[in-house]
Amino acid sequence: MASERRVGTFVTAGAHRASHRTTVNEEQAIAASRAGDQRAFAVLVHRYQHLVYTVCSRVLRHAHEAEEAAQDSFVKAYQHLASYQGQSKFSTWLYSIAYRTAISKLRVRPAVTADLEDAAHTSVPFQQGAELEGVDRKAALDRALAQLPAEDATIVTLFYLGEQSVEEIVTATGLSASNVKVKLHRSRKKLLEHLRQDLKEETWALL
Repeated sequence: MASERRVGTFVTAGAHRASHRTTVNEEQAIAASRAGDQRAFAVLVHRYQHLVYTVCSRVLRHAHEAEEAAQDSFVKAYQHLASYQGQSKFSTWLYSIAYRTAISKLRVRPAVTADLEDAAHTSVPFQQGAELEGVDRKAALDRALAQLPAEDATIVTLFYLGEQSVEEIVTATGLSASNVKVKLHRSRKKLLEHLRQDLKEETWALL
């Protein structure tokens, strides 16, 4: 549809134009976006584009497909802003769209081996509170995340990078709270194992 193409073009180009407006109040940006102000929506895109892409890349493990899914997610969000009633955080609502969009794309994809090298180069570290020291650590973390099942890697990303609570992850993914907690606990242990093997003498603190 022509409207989708216009929004899609805006998603990729408008976010860069919005960089100077990231201090705009989120509620104001949402309200203005509902009224059709694409510049206001660009503020939201700029704020969340990195993590929306990361969520999609954790599921799809393919850079081009993740880019398409992220773009589709913002198009859907723009078209369905009226359905967002503020019952959850806007970020949770947006990540839910991204997660489900990526899952849908994964389900119709022909069975192929995941391109883990591609995923490792397009993902981002989840650790909060301190920057990873050097490219080697970041690459090691990306490789470790690539070893996790896609759903587990997505949950870890939402919890650490997206700062989503267990309850918010439940909303975004549709999983049960107990399932999310189990996956987080299991994933932390697996990540620490992979990282210790990859960076034998490094110490990693996973919360």
